Amino acid sequence: MNEELKAKEIRVIKEVFDDEREVIGYAPEDMITINGHRYEKGDIFLTDTGELIDLEIQIEDFDKEELCNYVKLAEELYKINKVEISIYILCSKEIKITSPEGLINSKANFCIRIICLNENPIYELLSGIKEKIDKKDSLNDEDLTTLMMIPDMVPKRDKERVSVECFELLKKSQMRNI
Repeated sequence: MNEELKAKEIRVIKEVFDDEREVIGYAPEDMITINGHRYEKGDIFLTDTGELIDLEIQIEDFDKEELCNYVKLAEELYKINKVEISIYILCSKEIKITSPEGLINSKANFCIRIICLNENPIYELLSGIKEKIDKKDSLNDEDLTTLMMIPDMVPKRDKERVSVECFELLKKSQMRNI
């Protein structure tokens, strides 16, 4: 895993979500395997007290169905680990939040928090990769995968421009490896 990305994500957990717990790193696979499949939509971290923090980037409108998906995730993780589960969701101000606010009736111990940023967090990922290429640093597999996924994670109005930009960055990185 990319140590730089991990450090940024931990900083987001601490600064944006104001979480003071000590995050020791990514959760081990056995803690995040649900129904035989490793959870890969967000990044799940382990605290020094064994609690789990899931950091997500929401790219679509957040409705009742999305909320239900996160509740199911929290309940599954709780069922497996019997520890507090925190789900932190970052989104841009462009995302519409239509799910109801309030308490959720569940036996699982979890919280779900959403914070909307002025800018889409995907653009920060793209900027970080662009910076690596400008510095002539080599991209790792995670960077390359992220570059290929970014066009699907931006608003429709930016999709074409960002797709071209990602393709150009992939080309630049490949040219350097030849």
